[in-house]
Parts: sequence; structure tokens; C-alpha cells
Amino acid sequence: MAKAAYTQLTDEQALLQRTAEGSREAFEKLYAHYYAGLYRFISFIIDSHEDTEEIIQDIFLKIWLKKETLIGIRSFDDYLFRMARNRVFDMTRQSRSRLNLSRQLGQSMQAATDSTYNAVIFREYHEIAQEAINLLPPRKKEIFLMNARDEMTAQEIADQLGATRGAIKKQLFEAIHFIKGHLREKAGWPFFLFF
Repeated sequence: MAKAAYTQLTDEQALLQRTAEGSREAFEKLYAHYYAGLYRFISFIIDSHEDTEEIIQDIFLKIWLKKETLIGIRSFDDYLFRMARNRVFDMTRQSRSRLNLSRQLGQSMQAATDSTYNAVIFREYHEIAQEAINLLPPRKKEIFLMNARDEMTAQEIADQLGATRGAIKKQLFEAIHFIKGHLREKAGWPFFLFF
């Protein structure tokens, strides 16, 4: 499983710096540059457009939520594809019935979506997703952000908040379900989940 070759962004370190400082424009440029190759990489393993999109969303969501850590990254593409590999393995464990692990790596893929279109889509859905998060009840929002932004496991959150792991998992499921439903309702798109 080899990642796609990229033309190095000449201003990548500057984009990482600006993203770390909160620049959505810089983040969108990183997203647009890496989207197509990341899509091809993930879809070699997963035979589902929706699951591939969900993984990409999860990756970029985590990157945005932990954007301050981007400054220390030397090779963003290695970092990105390591996240993708780990997320694919996580999804495989969680949803074996939805994954098709027999796909051959050499199988040809459909042409990638135009990166300019993806940047426009990102801007639209970013605001709607943020709106959905802000509509969550305070406790559910806190739990969701601890998981998504701080990358805490359900057990770590439960320990910190003095709750059971099962209760935290239920809150996370409900939060994600609500956010995705809000995006579907407001944006008419079933799988974008960005901040």
C-alpha cells in the first residue's frame, strides 16, 4: 500500500504555520492539495465512497481541531497518510461488515474530484458543522470536543468526567449522529463533517 506521489507545495511550511494560527484559507489549501491523493490511497483499501469520505473528514477534522501542533511537523504528507492508515485500521475493526479488504492495490480508480470544488464545499460545510456543534447540549458538546479535538478515548473521557465508558460512548454516538443529521438537513450532503 503506497501513498500517492505529490508535487511538494512550495509554501507548505508557511501554510502549516498559518493553519496553526487559525487561517481557514491556509487549511483549505492543504485540504485541496492533498484530497485527491488521500482519496485514492484510502479507496484502495475500502470499497465504499461514503466510508472513504468519512475517513478523510475525520482526518481533516482532527487536524483542524489540533492545528496548533502543525508547526512541529516536518513531513505533512507522511503525517497525513499515517493518520489515514490508522483511521482505516480503526474503521476496519469497528465496521468489518462495511469494508471490502480484498481490493487489489493496482485497481484503477475514478478520476479525483476537482480540488477547487472541494475547497468551495469545505467552506460551505465548515460553517454548518460548527453551527451543529454549537447546538449540542453543553455536556454532549464537551464530550464530543474531548474526543474529536483532544483525541481522548471514551475511557479517558469517562475517567476525567467521572462517568462510565458506556455513557460516554452513547453521548459521542448521539453527538455525531446529530451533527451528521444537521449537515444532511441544512446542506443536503450526507457525509461532510468539518469544523
